[in-house]
Parts: sequence; structure tokens; C-alpha cells
Amino acid sequence: MAMAMLAGTASAQQLGQLAISMTVQSSISLIFENTVNVGTAGNCALSNSGTNNVGLDLGTALFVYDSQPCVAFTWNFAQYTASSAFDVVVTKANSSSSNYRLAAPISTPPPAGVTWMVNNVTLNSASMTGLDASDAYATRVTKTLQVQVLQTVGGGTFSETITFLATAN
Repeated sequence: MAMAMLAGTASAQQLGQLAISMTVQSSISLIFENTVNVGTAGNCALSNSGTNNVGLDLGTALFVYDSQPCVAFTWNFAQYTASSAFDVVVTKANSSSSNYRLAAPISTPPPAGVTWMVNNVTLNSASMTGLDASDAYATRVTKTLQVQVLQTVGGGTFSETITFLATAN
């Protein structure tokens, strides 16, 4: 009697599908840099340069003098202005925007007789103030912070936080 065994292989298969969706979010970033002339009159060094959170020390001002040699200082018989330049660099990723606009407010209303400006544009605490309508990405844009003080303002320390907003056009 002959017996035959046949061994067969059975294989099971299963197909599966994975549906994928993804949203690419465009973004822009803003940093502050020292100007190329840092250390000269009108070009004070920023603390924490190269980041989006910097400081700028304009020193101690008297009516005809400022203690920081890097501060540009002008005065007449009614007021003085202390100022210093800095650079803003805005870059983009995943955006078809060809340029951006820049705006800024100050955080608190200044005392009477004190005016905060960027490039001769007065800032206020009530709303964003437009500074530029169309700046190029990845390019240093030099801005000058100015603090104007009338001679009638009493002594004290003035500090302010300015929040810059870059918005893709």
C-alpha cells in the first residue's frame, strides 16, 4: 500500500491602506541684530543680539548730554532726543509672500512730555503703529529708536517695552 503525502503551503494576505493628510504651516521669524556700526554714535549694542528678545540701554541723559557715547544725542532749548539704531531681520518658511509689513506699539502710555518713536514715527500704547508697508525678507532693515523728552519733564527712569509685529503681505 502506498501512501502519498502532499504538503501544501497556504499563505494569507491582507492589504491595508493608510490615508495621509498634512498641512504645511507657513511661518515668519523676527530677530534683532546690532548694526554694522555698533559702538559708534547712534549705534549702541543690543543685549542678547541675534534673538527676538533684546535690550537697548540709552544710558543716563541730562538736558545737554547722555552718558552713553554710543547714543546719538540732540537738543535744543525745548527738548532733547536720545536715539540708537538696530537692525530687524525677518525670514520666512513655506510662504509665497514676497515681503512683509512691520508695526509696533509701546506697552504703556509714556509720561507727559516723553515721546517714543521709531524712525520718526510716534508709537502709542493703544494700537499697533505701522512702520513699514513692504520690507524684503532675510534683509537687515535698520531702525532707529528715539526717545524725545521735553525740558519740563522731571527726573526719573523711563523704560518701555516695544513689541514688533512682522506680518506677511
